Amino acid sequence: MKNTNIMILASCLFLSISCTSVLDKEDYSSITPSDVWSSADMIDAVLNDIYGSLMPGWDYDASVSDEAPDPQGEMNVFLKGTATIDDWDCWLYNDIEEINLFLEKMQGTDFTDEIPEWEGQALFWRSWCYFKMVKGYGGVPLIIEPQDVTDTESLFVTRSSTSECFEQICADLDSAIAELPDEWDGDDYGRIDKGTAMAFKGRVLLFWASPLFNPSNDITRWQEAYEANKDAVDFLSGLGKGLLSDFSEIWTEEQNKEVIMVNQFYYPDHVYAQNSIRPMSYSSDSYGHCMPMLNTVNTFPMRDGSDFDPLTTAYDTLFKSRDDRFYATIAYNGCDYKIGDLNDGEHLWIGRTSSGGMLEYAVHNPAETFSYNITGFMDKKGLDPSLTKETIYEATVDWVEIRFAEVLMNYGEAANELGKTSEALDILYQIRKRASILSGDDSHYGIKETTTDEIRERYIKERFVEFLFEGKRLDDLRRWKRFDIVNDQVKQYGIVSWLKSGEELPELTDDIYQIWNKFEPSVVEVTPLHTYNWKDEYYFYAIPKEHLDSNPNLEQNNNWGGTFDPLQ
Repeated sequence: MKNTNIMILASCLFLSISCTSVLDKEDYSSITPSDVWSSADMIDAVLNDIYGSLMPGWDYDASVSDEAPDPQGEMNVFLKGTATIDDWDCWLYNDIEEINLFLEKMQGTDFTDEIPEWEGQALFWRSWCYFKMVKGYGGVPLIIEPQDVTDTESLFVTRSSTSECFEQICADLDSAIAELPDEWDGDDYGRIDKGTAMAFKGRVLLFWASPLFNPSNDITRWQEAYEANKDAVDFLSGLGKGLLSDFSEIWTEEQNKEVIMVNQFYYPDHVYAQNSIRPMSYSSDSYGHCMPMLNTVNTFPMRDGSDFDPLTTAYDTLFKSRDDRFYATIAYNGCDYKIGDLNDGEHLWIGRTSSGGMLEYAVHNPAETFSYNITGFMDKKGLDPSLTKETIYEATVDWVEIRFAEVLMNYGEAANELGKTSEALDILYQIRKRASILSGDDSHYGIKETTTDEIRERYIKERFVEFLFEGKRLDDLRRWKRFDIVNDQVKQYGIVSWLKSGEELPELTDDIYQIWNKFEPSVVEVTPLHTYNWKDEYYFYAIPKEHLDSNPNLEQNNNWGGTFDPLQ
């Protein structure tokens, strides 16, 4: 059963309290601050508000990297090289102030048994806030106690060095790990536990060790990342966590063993819309988000573990003999597509007639305006199979922020940088085995790489496939300092599957494996007016003018004309 307490809205808090199931008071207008901190239910409600503000969920803007194009035919300003200092804003000090107040008030409460667990969760979320800012800006003002608003000058805090910020983030996580329970169960399932904090620390230290923050390749950082992620893998494995055998069920089998950190959705109080990722015929109001580009689709391996090669494999049969992740993630012309509007045995057709009309069922409108800013593919990952066009605003598929595969691959990536080749390769084998890639005569699952540099490139490719549309690609490209991977693609491309002249429209129940030769694929530019031009100065973001103006002691980053060095 999904936890209905963690995501309690802010309306339950402080003086605007109305959730009687959480706060057992009749006259809420008479509640004082001391009442809040003397009631376990109220303290829990404050903590729930922190969760509600910071817990990530489904984000269908995959156009910030090379996963998918902008649905409006534009290109992200960073990708095309026209970003300004105000184009990325992640200033989380309102959340940090609430967390700091919460931690301070814990010191004066009498709930001895609960205090460590409350503090552990709050410390995790403070580390979460600081990491989210530091990975983008570098060092930021470190504020770890409530501020005195009557002392104006004390509010203008200078930026701490990036190294100091990472030290504080890890210190908070170490304290959280020491205080949090191994696991939560029952209605508390989904709260931050020890394993989540350990996994997140591994993510943080991998970022700190990667080229963005570690241009001199300080090997001690890789050792710290290796140890943190290995500790997390060992601890989580001891709790029964691991890779779920069926990749496609990670998002449909709730509370499965791969889930480490999760935002649970449930009807009717905590739902979201999936209209933007569904085909136009089965959607309304929004369309065209998370449409995999051709390069994205090409990255998925073949069943035998080899790379897909468009020079030797025709695009009209690109769907044949791919790994399991391909079929669980990519919706292509004629694919199996589980939604409430289609019956078993019915398929999704997203090709076009020779006159330019869409084949997307159930429109069949040859006169429909044709726009190339459609890639010819749709997203299947996390698709709620129960929804219909009428219920697309009621999705309840959980968002899995951290899963065991990430912790495992973070461990493997750090192992590779330390020269622990066999460990790094073994993890790649595990990931590929779960994707039903054939082991081959050498039991290497198609992996040919043997050197540190080669294995690093394989991890880059494998993470792209494994975590597509899970909000990790942008961070990976930045921490690796690999904007060249995107710029080398030059343009954003898709495929149009044209129905050949004289061929009849397919039936919903037709099998693409039988009628694939009725279509003729054509590579098209999705955003023909734009070219990739991701600039090196964008590896660190600029602090927006609003925040600089509000604090005269803030320095701008040196890659944006300021004096602050984010590498210190």
